[in-house]
Amino acid sequence: MSRNLYLLRLSVAIACVAAAFGALSGVASASSSKTSVALKIESVSVTVGGKSVKHDLLVNGAGHAVYLLTGDSTKHPECATTTCLGDWPAVTSSAKSPVLGKGVSGKVAVWHHNGINQLTINGHPLYTYLADSSAGEATGNGLKSFGGTWWVLSGAGAEVALKSGSSSSGSGW
Repeated sequence: MSRNLYLLRLSVAIACVAAAFGALSGVASASSSKTSVALKIESVSVTVGGKSVKHDLLVNGAGHAVYLLTGDSTKHPECATTTCLGDWPAVTSSAKSPVLGKGVSGKVAVWHHNGINQLTINGHPLYTYLADSSAGEATGNGLKSFGGTWWVLSGAGAEVALKSGSSSSGSGW
């Protein structure tokens, strides 16, 4: 087995253990009978041109902005290295049919590969960004790396290419 493949498998295994621990701790802390939502729409502060603007965007269950990488698909994965997955962790789900929040209208599926269950929308694998240090922020929008451009998403799963000065009530969509 090549060193790169070994490192990829190791990082995926670590991510799975971390996801399982997070899921278990989430279940323990949510003692109510409320079901955990995998994807939902929330107001997110997006950094655009050095300024922060608010938009209603797709987030994971923890409220972290969700991204797609242009050119990336389940048939042609671009973010498949340990380096990419380290910077852009896959959005995963333990459920066969993840629960979706209000406003999510894109076709969401679970892509089973490399030992993980990664969520997709309209055939595009979903990721969060490691540099987004807290829920409700998106600092990776428009970044070019790993063979494409990273974009935040609308509830329909469309890329939201925000420009400086755009807002959720304006024409920046």
